[in-house]
Amino acid sequence: MEFKFIANACGIFKGSSGTKVLCDPWLKNGVFEGSWFHYPPIKTKTEDVLNIDAIYVSHLHSDHFDIRTFKKFKKSTPIIILDREPNFLLRILKKLGFKNIIKIKNNKKANFKEFEITMYEPWEKHNFEESELGNLIDSSIILKDKNTKKVAINFNDNIPSVSGAKKIKKIFKDIDLALVNYNAAGPYPSCFDNLNKRKKVLECKRIINRNLNHTLKIVNQLKPKLVMPFAGSYVLAGKHSKKNNYLGSTTPLHCVNFLKKKILFYTKIFCLNEGQSINLITSKLSKNYQLLKTSEKNNYMKKISKIKYEYELDKKPELNKLKEDINIAKERLVDRIKKLGIKVNSSIFINLGKEKIEVLKGKRNLKLECELDLKLLRRILDRKSHWNNAEVGAHVAFKRIPNKADMDAHTCMSFFHL
Repeated sequence: MEFKFIANACGIFKGSSGTKVLCDPWLKNGVFEGSWFHYPPIKTKTEDVLNIDAIYVSHLHSDHFDIRTFKKFKKSTPIIILDREPNFLLRILKKLGFKNIIKIKNNKKANFKEFEITMYEPWEKHNFEESELGNLIDSSIILKDKNTKKVAINFNDNIPSVSGAKKIKKIFKDIDLALVNYNAAGPYPSCFDNLNKRKKVLECKRIINRNLNHTLKIVNQLKPKLVMPFAGSYVLAGKHSKKNNYLGSTTPLHCVNFLKKKILFYTKIFCLNEGQSINLITSKLSKNYQLLKTSEKNNYMKKISKIKYEYELDKKPELNKLKEDINIAKERLVDRIKKLGIKVNSSIFINLGKEKIEVLKGKRNLKLECELDLKLLRRILDRKSHWNNAEVGAHVAFKRIPNKADMDAHTCMSFFHL
């Protein structure tokens, strides 16, 4: 059994009989409304990964499930997903015409050729913050080669809690490879205008340290023979590229060095470049990891900072119509939140410049103000774009008063549209 790395959360597991399972293919730049680009830049094209036996999709975020890529796969390709409700990913796959969708329930096993596959939903609603809604989309996959008995875990964005890791270890005593997330992609602190630059830098350091220490706890619980920092590698392009300094994320090499200093047992911790692989039987890398030169990175970042997002080319929306549709979307949002049976802590406002419109009344004295390009807001209302994609892509500027996290306020805005 081996694992070949491509980029971000994308790679290919190859079993002892040659079966290839492609994971989370994101190969084209410009996801999340145009702002997310690969770093390091990649050379792999969709045509290079079409010869596979199945695709595992962890969740519907476009750095894991890029529809542009999926349109090029045969509709008969087996797609492996978590069987959950609501299943937003399943709906999209069916709309795309995929006919062979393998749904696996949480903590249940399914066989696919030489692989025994186990799927997991999030172990906690949120690892670091209070939440009623919780995580509605993520999943993890464990692949066991039935011939060699080798076990690989791909956590991608669904890093478990410590208690979750303990449960996994009870079931899978010997774990050969763990692909572990070490970053948390999101708008905080880069997009929060209630923070000055100094405070953003301090928050970045706090978040990076928090995430690395959590990854360390998970690795110490699982005690895998091989560990690779995985997923969450990207940079912002276009006009939002100035926010790259405040993303609250670090590099896989930084994670490797951190874990090597702190780990409580012997394991091989490594990085892979695009196209490189690790053999789970021999524990050997196909090549040694190499960093991109600083000059090459600087040139790349300068080049992508000049790109334009698609919505920037739209016509300026008519303001009165925009306000009218905001109020319609507001009613829909309030109704959806009631059906979910939760009450969000923060009152949410959309800033239109001279006017702020309250779209949701919170149960506590917290305020979340949101401001974004009105062209993109128009697209979100018309369901041509999505609020969560705009948020993850750093297109929404926030102010929260006081500076207290309210995860459910951000999650519920996914239902804000006509």
